[in-house]
Formats: sequence, C-alpha cells, structure tokens
Amino acid sequence: MTLSANPRSLVFYMAYPGPGNLDGASRSLIDGNYLLKSLDVTLANKAIDVIELTSVKSKTLQKEIAKRVRAAGKQVAFHCEPVQWTNEENLIDPADLCCPNEIHRRRAVDRILRLLDEAALYGAEQVFVASGRNPASGMAYDPQSAAVEEQALVALSHSLRTLCTEAKKRKMKLAVSVCDPGSPDGGVRRHALIGPTSRAVALAEMLRSEGHDHFGLGVGIGRLTLAGEGPECLARLAPYLHTFYFSNCVPSRGDVQPRFGAEGSVVTPAVLADYARALAEIEFRGPLAIAVRPVGDEVSDNVVQVALSLVNEAAHSLGVAFALPLGFSYRSRDFFTEEMFAEVTELRVQKPNLAKEELLKRKKREVLAPDGKLVILAADHPARSVTRVGSHPTAMGHRLDYLGRIVRCLAASNIDGLMATSDIIDEVALVNYLVKKRGGRSFLDDRVLIGSMNRTGLAGTEHEMMDRTSSYMTGKRIKEMNLDGAKLLWRWVPTGEKNDRYALETLERVAKAVEECAELGLPAFVEPLPVVKTDTGYKTDLTTDNIIKAVGIASGLGYYTGHVWLKIPYCDDFARVAKASSFPILLLGGESTGKPSATIEDFVRGLGAGPNIRGALVGRNVLFCGEDDPACIAEAIHLVVHQRISSIEAIGQARRIRGTLRELM
Repeated sequence: MTLSANPRSLVFYMAYPGPGNLDGASRSLIDGNYLLKSLDVTLANKAIDVIELTSVKSKTLQKEIAKRVRAAGKQVAFHCEPVQWTNEENLIDPADLCCPNEIHRRRAVDRILRLLDEAALYGAEQVFVASGRNPASGMAYDPQSAAVEEQALVALSHSLRTLCTEAKKRKMKLAVSVCDPGSPDGGVRRHALIGPTSRAVALAEMLRSEGHDHFGLGVGIGRLTLAGEGPECLARLAPYLHTFYFSNCVPSRGDVQPRFGAEGSVVTPAVLADYARALAEIEFRGPLAIAVRPVGDEVSDNVVQVALSLVNEAAHSLGVAFALPLGFSYRSRDFFTEEMFAEVTELRVQKPNLAKEELLKRKKREVLAPDGKLVILAADHPARSVTRVGSHPTAMGHRLDYLGRIVRCLAASNIDGLMATSDIIDEVALVNYLVKKRGGRSFLDDRVLIGSMNRTGLAGTEHEMMDRTSSYMTGKRIKEMNLDGAKLLWRWVPTGEKNDRYALETLERVAKAVEECAELGLPAFVEPLPVVKTDTGYKTDLTTDNIIKAVGIASGLGYYTGHVWLKIPYCDDFARVAKASSFPILLLGGESTGKPSATIEDFVRGLGAGPNIRGALVGRNVLFCGEDDPACIAEAIHLVVHQRISSIEAIGQARRIRGTLRELM
C-alpha cells in the first residue's frame, strides 16, 4: 500500500483565517479581497486536490467563490463546524445536534440544512458537521450523567438521520468530525459528544446498518492526541473514515491546530510517520488533509508549504512502503502444506537417490552472475546449532516452516539462488520434484546453488571456533552434486583469546578448500568474520577496522583467488571496507530483526560503497521478516541489487507478489 495516490486536501478557512491571522474565516466574517486572493493561490497550487471551505455571509462573495472553485476543477469539501462552534446568535444550545431539548435540536438541524445549500452552491461532495458539546460534560460522572449522555446520543442519531437523507438528495457524503471529548482543563477543549473514537464507531455502525452508506467520519491527529488516542485506533475507524487530517496540537491550549513545529506542540514528524503507516495498513484511499492555523506574524503560504512537505515526507516514508495490509500475516502452512511435507519424508524413504537425480538433471546457468550481481538466500544456520529468531529460541528448528519459507522465496521471487547445507538442498530438490510432478514449473532451473561446507563451529560450545567441514566435506562433492559453488566460514577474535589455535586451524582448512574449489573451477564464497566473546557466545564484531583486517586475511587464502567471492557484514564507513579488496563482495544480513526495511536500507547504502559490492547473501532477515511474505522481501532485495533502485521503489514493485501463489501446488 502506498499513499502517493491519495488526494491532498487543505482546510482553506483554517490555513487562511483572515488579515492578521485573526480568524475571521471561522466566524463567517472575512475581507472579500483577502479571501479571493488567498483562494486563487490555493486553487493554483497543483499539489492540492481538494479545497475545504466553510460558510461566508456575503451572498455576492459566495457566488464568486463558487465561480472560481468550479472553474479550477478541484474537489470541494464543506465544514459546518465553525458555524456550530461559534454559535453566533446563541439561539441554539451548545449541545447542538445532540441536544436532548427537542427545540434546540431542531434549530441545530435547520441550521445545518441551510449550510448544505451553501455547500451545494460550491459543488461540495463532502460535508462535515460537529456532534455538538456533550451535555453531560460539566457533570461529575454518575448514573445521571450517563443517562444524559445516552439521551444526547439518541438526539444525535435523530439529527444525523435527517441530515444523511438531505445530504444524499444533494449527492453529498456526510461525516461527523471526531473532536476531543474533554478534560479537566476548563475552556480549552471541545468536550464533544463525538468524542471518543469508540463512540464514533458505534454511531457510524448504527447509521450504516440503517442504509446510510454515505455517512462517515473525519478524523485528525491533533484531536486524537488531545483525546489520548493514537494510530492504533485507525483500524477500528477504517470502514467509516472519509478524510484524515494531518494536524498539530498544543495540549495546554486545546483544539487550536497550530502549525507544525509550534512552541509546545506535540505532533512531530515521527508521529506523522506513525499515522501514515497506520493509514497504509488500513489501505486508506481518501484525502490526506492539512489542517493548520497560522497565528501572529506567521505567513499562511509558508505554513501550508511546510505542512504539505511534512505530509508528503510521512506518506513516502519507509514505514508506509513496508506497511502490511491490516490483518495480513504469512504462514508457511498456507503455502507449503503438511501433506507436502509428509511427501518429502515419503520420498526420502521410498526413493533415497531422488534428490541427487533431481540435482544432476537440473538446468544450470552458463554464467554464474550474468550481470555481475547476485542475491543468494542463506539457509545453513540450523546445522551450526543456530535456530533462534528474535525471542523464539528454535524458530529455525521447525523444519516445515523453515523449508516452506525457503521454497516460498525460490518459487515466488526472482532471487538468484540458494546457499544451504546438504539437508536443505536435498529437501528443496525433492519439493521441486513434487512441483514438477503436479505440472508446475521447476524453480531450480537457472538458479545458483551453493553448498555450505564447514558447520562444526557449533554455537555455544567451548571449541566453537574449530569450524571443520561437515556438510559438503570436499569441493569434489560440491561438483558431484551439480552445485554451482561452495561457501566457507572463518571467524576469529581480533583481540586474541585462548581458542586462537582453533581459529588458525579453521583458517588453514578454509584455505585448502579454496584451493580445491579453484582446481575444480568452482567459485568459493568465503565469509571472514571478526567476532567478540560475550557471556552468551560469540557475536559479530562490526568494528570497521577489524572487518577490513578480516577482508585482508580472507583475500590471501589459497594458491589462486580468481574464483573467490567474499561475504561481508555491512558496517559504518563501509566504503573503507570496499577498498580493502578487489574481490567481488556480497553483503550478509545478520540476525533477524523482524524489520527488513533496515536491512534493505543497509544494502542500498552498501551497494554504493564501491564497484566491487556485487549483491547480498542474506538469510534470516528475509526468511523471518516479521509478518511479511518472505518472497516479497527477497524480491525487494533482488530489485535493489540488480536494478539499483531505492528500497521504497523496490518494495513498491515487490509487493505485487505478496500473498500470491497461496498454495505451492
């Protein structure tokens, strides 16, 4: 979901309140020349699609506004709230549309009906009203105040039924603006009946159930913040949300909706980004409206431009790009079923040579990296006793889920291939066989398969640094299994420790494996990692200088280095790391964070560090990417590497495969 296509809207009467910013607009009293000049500026602004007006008293001015608005071709919304809150003649109780007094309620409805006629003159397609002040707001909470509130809700529903019918006759949508429900601070809050979003949702549900499908709600950040609510409430509001307002607030001053950055205000760019993500999650497609009010010597044009920039920045943020549709969650069993997993075991029993046969007859690439770049999925962690993902100690130990995620990436994305231990590669080959048997297309043809060789450095053991070959014991076996290359891991503690000799032994074994691969013409993907000993085991040392040293050591392994690729973690000042070798380098992903956007951003930055950064060899941050579809993240990384586009562009293109191929066969 993206918010780029949502119309941008401006609450015009708020942004241009009158000469000296004295807010004559909200009282229907405004200098005509000022209004028309400001209107022309807004109508000429191509970044604004919808203009939101309120009532003006002059009939002549109304006609001129209507003429200019219609000529500009912009959408129009109309707000009745300024007239309601001002209540100029004081003939209507402040409870307005929710007043239990029938005389005052009918007066309030009649006032809105007259405003609907003015809105129709401007060609408004959307009209907003306020519920009115909660008549129980001045009472201490007791059964009596609860009864008064209930009477007010009944009165409001009567009022809205009438207004919904009249709005429909005029081909308008009607919405109640959700205001703040009040606080102990007298005189600075609206104390509106609607009010809490829970009450707004209940009201909308009732009216929709009665057939008023054109009824909805207008909701804004400033008022939600005053009510103590946040982005999480948008999920409940989603079915009824007509317009969403990017607005600010100063809690001590109440519902004044100042410019962003105003002294004492609490809505920051980070808050805007959180709301933008929530809007993307509910797939909101309505207007994103700017509701800011300049004061003092603030210049309206500047206030609007800054607000528009902030809204667009939030709408185009990483959070929005990576937002998942509300309720979406990838489950391996939906794609790779229990029945298929059982068939893999059955094939192991009945046809023990089948996996090898499948690997031998698969179609291989003529060139390892046709465009000089690679994105390889890494799946060799369980063989080294690494199964933790986040707080789950054995997430990678659930083979159905793990294998399903791996196959999902290979079957649904365009990544170049897989690096894994023998068990995983054999199982993937068997699944590929089952897919072809059912009439599907092979997902292993033209893919790069890399065998992970040394996995005896078992996590948590005393001799963890002694990492001997255990999966594919020799390069010859890699060749015999028709794989495309070998991967080797070497770790050492730059500061020195008692197990140094094991790191040195491993280094020698890796060097011999590199030589054997060279003799066989196989690429060797070497992962040299500086590590630090902690109470919970060895952790990757991301110190730039130490990674540079690791690159230098790995670059000198074996008698011939023409087939060697390096696998290196991204770190600060990565351009220095890139300059440490002429070898092609693949970036590794590291431990799963559940937030793949950060990993992809690291890849974007890393790829720009030098011409020898040629892709990624990444596992956990793809396979366990929170609730997202692993194939979607794999495809995004593929696009970042092969097309060198931004992470936002990449996920925008990759999301097309999210949730597709729900079943493998």
